Amino acid sequence: MLLLQWQAELPQSLLWFGAATAAATGAWCVVAWAGPVPLARAIAAVFAVLAAGALGFGYAAGRAEVRLADALPTEWEGEDIAVVGVVDDLPQSSARGTRFALAVERTLTRGAVVPSRLALAWYAEVAKGGVADPVPPIAAGERWQLVVRLKRPHGTVNPHGFDVEAWLLENGIRATGYVRNDERNRREDAFAGRATDFVLRARESIRARILAALPDAPYAGVIVALTIGDQRAIPKCNGAPSTAPGSRTSSAFRDSM
Repeated sequence: MLLLQWQAELPQSLLWFGAATAAATGAWCVVAWAGPVPLARAIAAVFAVLAAGALGFGYAAGRAEVRLADALPTEWEGEDIAVVGVVDDLPQSSARGTRFALAVERTLTRGAVVPSRLALAWYAEVAKGGVADPVPPIAAGERWQLVVRLKRPHGTVNPHGFDVEAWLLENGIRATGYVRNDERNRREDAFAGRATDFVLRARESIRARILAALPDAPYAGVIVALTIGDQRAIPKCNGAPSTAPGSRTSSAFRDSM
């Protein structure tokens, strides 16, 4: 599996599964025909090691193929797509709007193909006079119908910098984008009821209680991070909410959109 990471191109997993089968068959044939001869056992052991290596290499290649296949086609970048999905992470709210992950359940736009998990931003609309119209409250585990505009994930490639694309791939996010101002946007269910939704809702409740109990404390975000693992509430050095460089998660959302 580790050897696969150094390959310039992704190999065909089926070829390596076939090689593993052939090597395993060779090991069985040597033992069956030669019996308990020391030389035969040594040859069979070599075949077994080759079979295990080919199997691990093919498995890693197959997993990579499955993950990379869950991608946004280039022809659907920048297009309005109506989707239905569940809020799949703790939403992060600010004056500008709300950022959250959406697990897509189905696509309503005919012919549209979208990845199974998206990183979305819902920005507040600025009305006349410069007053922002806030986005609706969003909670983990809710099911929403949304009209979104997406793009394939990408980030800057800087030496020793944070790799946004790798972070998105690690978290199963294969497209980023934002929610369009559309009348079709609506909450369909207050709680989807998946097994992970119960955990997310509990974590969200704990975060809300901590922040409510310590509204002006600069260390409130640290307590949240230590309690439920949500580092995005940790303030920066100047005391502002950490929706940028202080948190890898939030900066990944920001830089990829």
